[in-house]
Amino acid sequence: MTAPSAYRPGVCNIGPAARRERGLVALVSFAGAIGYAAFVLVSNLPTLLLLGLFVPFSVAIEWGLQARRSFCVTLALQGRYDFRDTATDGGTGMVEPSTAREQDRTYALHLTLLGLAAGAALTALVYAAAVLAGV
Repeated sequence: MTAPSAYRPGVCNIGPAARRERGLVALVSFAGAIGYAAFVLVSNLPTLLLLGLFVPFSVAIEWGLQARRSFCVTLALQGRYDFRDTATDGGTGMVEPSTAREQDRTYALHLTLLGLAAGAALTALVYAAAVLAGV
């Protein structure tokens, strides 16, 4: 997939550099979740602490989706876009008209809900597996 280089309401509001940043945050969050799970599972800590995986899993999924879909939730909520690395004018600006801002906010909510749902599902899966394994 080629990186988009123009703002499209509800579809794309960041360029390649911002996508890489979000991908890195997603990777670090996922690695942190795996490390935390491994620590809880090999120690004498209560299995219930695995429920703490919800936050890093949710962050990893949401930020991974933002990277993959060229869309930043925070910028959408601010009514902005960011294409600094692909535009000659600096590439940052306000989203106009208000209908475009509304499309962005709706899509931002969609990505956030997907991240939360996937984070909850992954957390439940790891927790259930640990409980069934008797850890």
